[in-house]
Amino acid sequence: MKRPRRIQSVAVSGILAILAAGCLPKPNTVSTRSYLLSPSSPGRPSAPSPNPARPTLGIGLVQMPSYLLKPSLAVRSGTNEIHYLEASLWAERLDISFQRTLAANLATLLPTDQIRISTWSRDEVARGVYVNVEQLDVDTRGTGTLAAWWRITGPSGDKTLRSGEFRSTLAGPPPSQDPGALAATLSVLTARLSEQLAATLRESLATAP
Repeated sequence: MKRPRRIQSVAVSGILAILAAGCLPKPNTVSTRSYLLSPSSPGRPSAPSPNPARPTLGIGLVQMPSYLLKPSLAVRSGTNEIHYLEASLWAERLDISFQRTLAANLATLLPTDQIRISTWSRDEVARGVYVNVEQLDVDTRGTGTLAAWWRITGPSGDKTLRSGEFRSTLAGPPPSQDPGALAATLSVLTARLSEQLAATLRESLATAP
Protein backbone atom coordinates (compact mmCIF):
# COMPACT_ATOMS: atom_id res chain seq x y z
CA MET A 1 0.00 0.00 0.00
CA LYS A 2 2.91 2.37 0.60
CA ARG A 3 4.35 2.17 -2.92
CA PRO A 4 1.35 3.75 -4.72
CA ARG A 5 1.34 6.60 -2.22
CA ARG A 6 5.04 7.23 -2.78
CA ILE A 7 4.58 7.23 -6.56
CA GLN A 8 1.59 9.57 -6.28
CA SER A 9 3.57 11.94 -4.06
CA VAL A 10 6.46 12.09 -6.52
CA ALA A 11 4.09 12.73 -9.44
CA VAL A 12 2.33 15.56 -7.61
CA SER A 13 5.67 17.15 -6.67
CA GLY A 14 6.80 17.04 -10.29
CA ILE A 15 3.61 18.70 -11.50
CA LEU A 16 3.90 21.45 -8.88
CA ALA A 17 7.52 22.07 -9.89
CA ILE A 18 6.54 22.46 -13.53
CA LEU A 19 3.70 24.84 -12.67
CA ALA A 20 5.97 26.89 -10.39
CA ALA A 21 8.61 27.20 -13.09
CA GLY A 22 6.01 28.52 -15.50
CA CYS A 23 4.62 31.08 -13.05
CA LEU A 24 7.88 32.52 -11.75
CA PRO A 25 8.86 35.88 -13.29
CA LYS A 26 11.60 35.60 -15.85
CA PRO A 27 14.81 37.51 -15.14
CA ASN A 28 15.36 40.76 -17.03
CA THR A 29 17.86 40.02 -19.78
CA VAL A 30 17.92 43.53 -21.31
CA SER A 31 21.50 44.81 -21.17
CA THR A 32 22.19 48.50 -20.65
CA ARG A 33 24.96 50.68 -22.04
CA SER A 34 26.33 53.89 -20.55
CA TYR A 35 27.61 56.96 -22.39
CA LEU A 36 29.51 60.21 -21.79
CA LEU A 37 29.94 63.39 -23.76
CA SER A 38 33.41 63.36 -25.28
CA PRO A 39 35.86 66.29 -25.44
CA SER A 40 37.14 67.13 -28.89
CA SER A 41 39.36 69.60 -30.66
CA PRO A 42 36.71 71.99 -32.03
CA GLY A 43 39.23 74.08 -33.91
CA ARG A 44 42.87 74.91 -34.19
CA PRO A 45 44.63 75.81 -30.94
CA SER A 46 44.90 79.53 -30.41
CA ALA A 47 48.08 81.30 -31.45
CA PRO A 48 50.58 82.06 -28.70
CA SER A 49 49.65 85.24 -26.89
CA PRO A 50 52.12 88.12 -26.81
CA ASN A 51 51.30 88.34 -23.12
CA PRO A 52 53.28 85.60 -21.34
CA ALA A 53 50.58 85.31 -18.68
CA ARG A 54 48.36 82.28 -19.02
CA PRO A 55 45.17 83.09 -17.15
CA THR A 56 43.17 80.69 -15.04
CA LEU A 57 39.51 80.24 -16.02
CA GLY A 58 36.53 79.10 -14.00
CA ILE A 59 33.62 77.03 -15.35
CA GLY A 60 30.59 77.43 -13.11
CA LEU A 61 27.86 74.90 -12.46
CA VAL A 62 25.85 74.28 -15.63
CA GLN A 63 22.11 74.83 -15.36
CA MET A 64 19.83 72.37 -17.21
CA PRO A 65 16.12 71.58 -17.24
CA SER A 66 15.17 68.63 -15.06
CA TYR A 67 14.12 66.45 -18.02
CA LEU A 68 17.79 66.22 -18.99
CA LEU A 69 18.93 65.08 -15.55
CA LYS A 70 17.32 61.64 -15.70
CA PRO A 71 19.66 58.63 -16.05
CA SER A 72 18.30 57.58 -19.47
CA LEU A 73 19.06 59.40 -22.72
CA ALA A 74 16.23 61.73 -23.75
CA VAL A 75 14.77 61.69 -27.25
CA ARG A 76 12.40 64.42 -28.44
CA SER A 77 9.34 62.91 -30.12
CA GLY A 78 7.66 66.25 -30.82
CA THR A 79 7.51 69.84 -29.67
CA ASN A 80 6.08 68.88 -26.29
CA GLU A 81 6.91 65.18 -25.99
CA ILE A 82 10.02 63.46 -24.64
CA HIS A 83 10.67 59.74 -24.30
CA TYR A 84 13.68 57.96 -22.84
CA LEU A 85 15.92 55.15 -24.06
CA GLU A 86 15.67 52.94 -20.99
CA ALA A 87 18.60 50.71 -21.99
CA SER A 88 20.88 53.67 -22.81
CA LEU A 89 22.11 55.58 -19.78
CA TRP A 90 24.37 58.51 -19.02
CA ALA A 91 27.44 57.35 -17.11
CA GLU A 92 27.19 60.53 -15.01
CA ARG A 93 24.65 63.31 -14.75
CA LEU A 94 24.47 65.21 -18.01
CA ASP A 95 25.11 68.62 -16.44
CA ILE A 96 28.37 67.32 -14.92
CA SER A 97 29.43 65.61 -18.15
CA PHE A 98 28.66 68.80 -20.09
CA GLN A 99 30.69 70.93 -17.68
CA ARG A 100 33.71 68.61 -17.85
CA THR A 101 33.56 68.46 -21.65
CA LEU A 102 33.29 72.23 -21.95
CA ALA A 103 36.30 72.67 -19.65
CA ALA A 104 38.38 70.16 -21.65
CA ASN A 105 37.51 71.87 -24.94
CA LEU A 106 38.41 75.33 -23.63
CA ALA A 107 41.69 74.01 -22.26
CA THR A 108 42.53 72.91 -25.83
CA LEU A 109 41.39 76.13 -27.49
CA LEU A 110 42.84 78.69 -25.11
CA PRO A 111 46.32 79.37 -23.73
CA THR A 112 45.45 78.77 -20.09
CA ASP A 113 47.37 77.18 -17.26
CA GLN A 114 44.39 75.92 -15.32
CA ILE A 115 40.62 75.67 -15.37
CA ARG A 116 38.66 75.58 -12.15
CA ILE A 117 35.41 73.63 -11.99
CA SER A 118 32.29 74.80 -10.11
CA THR A 119 33.87 76.77 -7.25
CA TRP A 120 36.88 79.00 -6.74
CA SER A 121 38.07 81.75 -4.43
CA ARG A 122 37.44 85.41 -5.15
CA ASP A 123 39.94 86.77 -7.70
CA GLU A 124 41.40 83.26 -8.21
CA VAL A 125 40.38 83.23 -11.88
CA ALA A 126 40.75 85.80 -14.65
CA ARG A 127 37.33 84.98 -16.12
CA GLY A 128 34.34 82.93 -15.06
CA VAL A 129 32.10 81.13 -17.56
CA TYR A 130 28.47 80.27 -16.80
CA VAL A 131 26.12 78.35 -19.08
CA ASN A 132 22.36 77.85 -18.83
CA VAL A 133 21.25 75.07 -21.18
CA GLU A 134 17.67 75.27 -22.40
CA GLN A 135 17.75 72.30 -24.79
CA LEU A 136 20.24 69.49 -25.36
CA ASP A 137 18.65 66.51 -27.03
CA VAL A 138 18.15 64.56 -30.25
CA ASP A 139 14.85 63.94 -32.02
CA THR A 140 13.63 60.63 -33.45
CA ARG A 141 15.20 61.41 -36.84
CA GLY A 142 18.63 61.98 -35.27
CA THR A 143 18.78 65.78 -35.41
CA GLY A 144 20.45 67.17 -32.31
CA THR A 145 19.84 70.63 -30.87
CA LEU A 146 21.77 72.66 -28.33
CA ALA A 147 20.23 75.93 -27.15
CA ALA A 148 21.88 77.82 -24.31
CA TRP A 149 22.51 81.21 -22.74
CA TRP A 150 25.99 82.03 -21.52
CA ARG A 151 27.81 84.81 -19.69
CA ILE A 152 31.41 85.64 -18.90
CA THR A 153 32.29 87.42 -15.68
CA GLY A 154 35.32 89.20 -14.30
CA PRO A 155 37.59 87.88 -11.56
CA SER A 156 35.20 88.71 -8.73
CA GLY A 157 32.27 87.03 -10.47
CA ASP A 158 29.82 89.82 -9.71
CA LYS A 159 30.20 91.70 -13.00
CA THR A 160 29.09 90.29 -16.36
CA LEU A 161 31.55 91.31 -19.08
CA ARG A 162 30.00 89.47 -22.04
CA SER A 163 26.82 87.46 -22.55
CA GLY A 164 25.02 85.85 -25.44
CA GLU A 165 22.80 83.13 -26.83
CA PHE A 166 23.89 79.98 -28.64
CA ARG A 167 21.77 77.70 -30.81
CA SER A 168 22.95 75.01 -33.19
CA THR A 169 21.57 71.84 -34.79
CA LEU A 170 23.31 68.81 -36.25
CA ALA A 171 21.93 65.87 -38.23
CA GLY A 172 22.93 62.40 -37.08
CA PRO A 173 21.74 58.79 -37.19
CA PRO A 174 18.32 58.05 -35.65
CA PRO A 175 18.78 57.00 -31.99
CA SER A 176 16.59 53.93 -32.59
CA GLN A 177 19.30 52.60 -34.92
CA ASP A 178 22.37 53.76 -33.00
CA PRO A 179 21.81 55.10 -29.44
CA GLY A 180 25.53 55.79 -29.05
CA ALA A 181 25.38 58.26 -31.93
CA LEU A 182 23.17 60.47 -29.74
CA ALA A 183 26.06 61.12 -27.36
CA ALA A 184 28.40 61.76 -30.31
CA THR A 185 26.00 64.30 -31.83
CA LEU A 186 25.63 66.18 -28.55
CA SER A 187 29.42 66.15 -28.12
CA VAL A 188 29.87 67.94 -31.46
CA LEU A 189 27.27 70.54 -30.49
CA THR A 190 29.08 71.10 -27.18
CA ALA A 191 32.29 71.60 -29.16
CA ARG A 192 30.59 74.30 -31.26
CA LEU A 193 29.54 76.16 -28.13
CA SER A 194 33.11 75.81 -26.86
CA GLU A 195 34.40 77.53 -30.00
CA GLN A 196 32.08 80.50 -29.53
CA LEU A 197 33.04 80.85 -25.88
CA ALA A 198 36.75 80.54 -26.66
CA ALA A 199 36.56 83.32 -29.26
CA THR A 200 34.73 85.61 -26.83
CA LEU A 201 37.18 84.83 -24.02
CA ARG A 202 40.13 85.69 -26.27
CA GLU A 203 38.60 89.08 -27.04
CA SER A 204 37.77 89.72 -23.42
CA LEU A 205 41.24 88.80 -22.17
CA ALA A 206 42.94 90.78 -24.95
CA THR A 207 41.19 93.98 -23.86
CA ALA A 208 41.81 93.42 -20.16
CA PRO A 209 43.99 96.08 -18.52
